[in-house]
Amino acid sequence: MKRSKRLIFLAHCILNVNSKVQGIAEYKSAIKELICFLIDHDVAMIQLPCPETEILGLNRWGHVKDQFEYPFFQTQCRSLLEPIVGQVRMYHECGYRIEGVIGIDGSPSCGVHKTCRCPSWHGDFSNTKKTWTKIKQMEWENEPGIFIENFRSLLDDAGIHIPFFAVDEINGVETLDSLFDQLSLSLKK
Repeated sequence: MKRSKRLIFLAHCILNVNSKVQGIAEYKSAIKELICFLIDHDVAMIQLPCPETEILGLNRWGHVKDQFEYPFFQTQCRSLLEPIVGQVRMYHECGYRIEGVIGIDGSPSCGVHKTCRCPSWHGDFSNTKKTWTKIKQMEWENEPGIFIENFRSLLDDAGIHIPFFAVDEINGVETLDSLFDQLSLSLKK
């Protein structure tokens, strides 16, 4: 058997940038450098679902975390994640090593260390001046996005503790070396 028995869970858009909000993809199809790094280290990849695409579709505007902090979105995230937690448990119980989860910092859903917030990010777009005022009020906060928050909670409830890593959505290419360093250290354990 040639299996490495090592795997990692990836935010959906790492393998499919087509799911991202129009205009923010830094890559043509996938984050090839990260995928090649994981393959070179014999780590299999499991793609997480994208809650934003599932719930809001492809023709959506950019959102902030504040917009996703409502019961239906949270319930849908948990519904999408429950089978994933079952997979994590199954692999773990069968002797596989779960290397972690890689999210997308900056995302209101899949941010691990950083997400975007703006309490006034709502309302009508007809008044351009008010819209630009709202855009200027958007802030980066050092906290996870809604999907990752729910994933961690479900894993904690199941007694499963795995590391979370992130690609920086805003500075993706420039920050991959730092991510590779973190992953290399983790993979050596």
